[in-house]
Amino acid sequence: MMKDEQHLSRVERRKRELEQQEIESSRVDHGQADEPSIHPQSEQQRERVTRQSEHPFLNEQTKESPRTKNGTAKSSRKRLPRVSLFSKRKSSRPTSRQTTRQSKPSTPAKRETDHASKQPTKRKRKWKGKAVLFLLAMLLIVGYFATAPFTFLIMGSDARVGESLSGSRTDSLQLMEFVPRSGTVQNVSIPRDTYTAIPCEPEREGDKITHAFAFGGAECTIGAVEGLTDASVDGQVVITFESFMELIDLIGGVNVTATHSFSEKGFNQTYEYTEGVSYAMDGDMALAYARHRKSDTDGARSNRQTEVMTAVAEKLASPSGWTKIPATYRFMKEEMGLEMNVLQMASVGLTMISNPEVNKMQVEGQDAYINNVYYYEPLEESVQAIRDALDLSVWGTVR
Repeated sequence: MMKDEQHLSRVERRKRELEQQEIESSRVDHGQADEPSIHPQSEQQRERVTRQSEHPFLNEQTKESPRTKNGTAKSSRKRLPRVSLFSKRKSSRPTSRQTTRQSKPSTPAKRETDHASKQPTKRKRKWKGKAVLFLLAMLLIVGYFATAPFTFLIMGSDARVGESLSGSRTDSLQLMEFVPRSGTVQNVSIPRDTYTAIPCEPEREGDKITHAFAFGGAECTIGAVEGLTDASVDGQVVITFESFMELIDLIGGVNVTATHSFSEKGFNQTYEYTEGVSYAMDGDMALAYARHRKSDTDGARSNRQTEVMTAVAEKLASPSGWTKIPATYRFMKEEMGLEMNVLQMASVGLTMISNPEVNKMQVEGQDAYINNVYYYEPLEESVQAIRDALDLSVWGTVR
């Protein structure tokens, strides 16, 4: 019994010591005890706790001690971690918000820079695409008009060197239709005495087509040719003896194979021509060859004029003649009244480069006297055949 009382008294004493320790520890937390008095007691108490923690009964008491109603140690232990945790959370939240707030504006700014960098490239691509489409459209339009058939009228005036064109007559008329897509040339020779209606002579039923130039110049002649052939004349040129020779000399001469044997006097000398022989002709020799008509018909002379003009076109279309095209164009524009734009010149050039097939035609007719005046009256069949041959599509086929 004494042992039990002693044991209980020990427990009771230990219990009081623990309560005293809790009171002192609470005072230390609230700053009510002095440091010199606290430190020695806290060291002694730690030694007692470590010694008595091995006792089974004391361990039970220490386990039950946090469950006391006072809860001073429990509350103090809970306050410190709660305060520390709360302060950590409070301090950490603003930093995280600041980082998130700083990170959020970076993405829109990046998108804006990316959008600004991509926008000009898209615009450039759009403009490049539009420019390419525009160029393709222009090339198609230019190609279409450059390869369309082109009708050209060559009027050879009989004005002599030093004479004016005013009052002169057309010694020859050549209507040429160039068809680049089929590589053909329609060449129609109209004799100077052909009887037809003249627009500038409305009081007369008809007259020689050579008189049209004397009464109304190139415009009246074009109207007479269009009325006879039903063709639309797109370009024109008027050639005199003098301008003809200068043109041949300007391009360095032409090569022509004679289709008839004869002799003809030029301005410098008399020339002999043998059929089938090729000649390198200068201006004077070419003019003598083209104007001869004593030993054959007027139609044969028109054919020789066509041969010379074809030789001129071939010379300009050859690589050696390309450099002479600008000077030739200026000369024909100023001295021959040439009416031909760039697209029409391209049409002629493309046709001649392709080594075209030349379809030579002539208005066929018969001799006739009206009021004791000689005329060359055209046959209706010949005129209709020429009209059909000139009525071509862009591909060179008959419509």
